[in-house]
Amino acid sequence: MKHTSLLLFALILTSCATSPVSVSESHQVSADRLLSGYPALAQPSPNKAKVIVIRDAGMLGAGAPAKLAVDGAPVARLWSGNRVDFYVTSGEHIFSVRPDPQMMGALTENSFSFTPGRTYHFRISISESSFRIQPSTQLE
Repeated sequence: MKHTSLLLFALILTSCATSPVSVSESHQVSADRLLSGYPALAQPSPNKAKVIVIRDAGMLGAGAPAKLAVDGAPVARLWSGNRVDFYVTSGEHIFSVRPDPQMMGALTENSFSFTPGRTYHFRISISESSFRIQPSTQLE
C-alpha cells in the first residue's frame, strides 16, 4: 500500500509538470490570439533580432493562456504548445507574462538584450505560483 501511494504521488507530480516544446513540435499561435502590440513586431529586418517564444506543454497551468507583452505592449495569448515569432530592435527589451485572465498568479517581467541578425529562443513555463519566461537552448 505504501509503495502504491508513493507511485501515485509521483505520477501526479510528473503529470502536472511542464516540459519544453521544440520549434518543430510547436504550433504557431492563431491570428485571433495575436494582440495589439504584435503588428509593430511582425516585420523582419536586418536591423532586428528574431525572437521565438514557445509555451511549455503540460497540465500545470493549462486552464488559462499566458499573455505575453514586450515593453508593455500586449503581443499574444499562448496556450500550451503555442509559438509566436516576432522581431525586436537591438538593445534592452522587457518581456512580461501573466495568466489571462489574471485570477491568480503574478505578472513576471524580465529584461533581455538583443543583437540584430541573431535568433533568440524563449520558453514560457509555469512555477507553483505563476508563469515565467526565460531564454532556452532546448527548443531548436
